[in-house]
Amino acid sequence: MLKDNVGIIPIFVSHMGCPNDCVFCNQKKINGTEQAIPPGNVRAHVLSYLETMQRERIELAFYGGSFTGIEWPLQEAYLSVANALKVEGLIHKIRLSTRPDYMSEKTVLALKSYGVNLVELGCQSFDASILNRTKRGHTTHAIYDAVQMLKKYDIKFGIQLMLGLPGDHFGAFMYSVEETIKLNPDCVRIYPTLVIKDTELSTLYQSGQYEPLPLETAVFQVAMAMKRFYAARVNVIRIGLQSSDMIDFDSEVEAGPFHPAFGERVMSFLFFDAIKQHLEDAPQGENLEIQCHPKKISVIIGDKRQNIERIKQLCASKGYNRVFTRQNADLNEMTVRIVMDSVASEIDIINE
Repeated sequence: MLKDNVGIIPIFVSHMGCPNDCVFCNQKKINGTEQAIPPGNVRAHVLSYLETMQRERIELAFYGGSFTGIEWPLQEAYLSVANALKVEGLIHKIRLSTRPDYMSEKTVLALKSYGVNLVELGCQSFDASILNRTKRGHTTHAIYDAVQMLKKYDIKFGIQLMLGLPGDHFGAFMYSVEETIKLNPDCVRIYPTLVIKDTELSTLYQSGQYEPLPLETAVFQVAMAMKRFYAARVNVIRIGLQSSDMIDFDSEVEAGPFHPAFGERVMSFLFFDAIKQHLEDAPQGENLEIQCHPKKISVIIGDKRQNIERIKQLCASKGYNRVFTRQNADLNEMTVRIVMDSVASEIDIINE
């Protein structure tokens, strides 16, 4: 995930730049605003954030629409303000999100000239049939072409993926994961598909033509993707939408695998699965201690203590009637140390 010393200042540009309506999207509801912050207000917006934001590195991020699809005069106005803030040293990096098909060599050169550091591409899937069914309006070739141009001009890039789209299945999702790894992005976001009101997907759901993924299925699929991304050293900076994403989940989301701590559910699954495999081959004993990095203690315990209770049940079958958890700052965040009586073993959560 994003490191603690990085502060993100979001500038939501609403639905600007994206006339295409994908079946799953109602952008105005997703970013919680009907009107974008005008370029003239960006500086004040940033300064307001900086009054309380204590970070070593500050990044200005244009979110919420397809930035490079905005008409050029307005796009240039935003970029000019952002670049000026960067030149002054008030921010350190500029990032934006856009569609793969809204990239051209001319566009990339313009972004480069205004100091843009990273472009996140809303790819969603690398499966041509899924792109077609979701009315994305572009082919897979657009993704590869956009990445090639960004690499050519040394602009970092990220990939955004969605699972559970119409026509999607586990094999297709993992194909998208593998294609993403081949491109070697600087970051990845993974979003389970949610049914949002006033979208075509909502109509399909209401008529029984679309069935969203159950929560546990989505958790499993993302956990498998995380294993691959971690193994390939690809940085996953976000898993799932959160309440802080300015969407009213109570009134706008009709169905789908939403959980306010979806990312933690995924990590809990990974930790439990690795510990379970280790315990299945463990000898009989009495006392068992699970050590983990302080940042992962809540993951070990799990939502509503679900993980630790399941671990205790597994331990009881091996005779361990005393199970402890302990923080150990010397451990890697993705490593767990299991101490069975006096015998210690370290487990790599990803490669177990």
